[in-house]
Amino acid sequence: AAPVVAAVVSLLNDERVAAGKSTLGFLNPLIYSALDAGLSLFQDITAGHNPGCGSSGFNAQAGWDPVTGAGTPDFGRLLDYVLSLP
Repeated sequence: AAPVVAAVVSLLNDERVAAGKSTLGFLNPLIYSALDAGLSLFQDITAGHNPGCGSSGFNAQAGWDPVTGAGTPDFGRLLDYVLSLP
């Protein structure tokens, strides 16, 4: 998943630079402020779990969770959002 997310961020940065804006930089503030604001920039994964190492692991649930984090990126929504930023 990390290479795919890196590619998405690279494409978002390309679009920002083409629009005369700076690259996104450190992403955690952008991701978590969007989650706190209730923006649907990621597809929330709410079913599944990651058992292993003799434990039941973590369950996916609504919102952020240790299994899927913020969810899978929605490129179209992310693009619109990051282009709206200064």
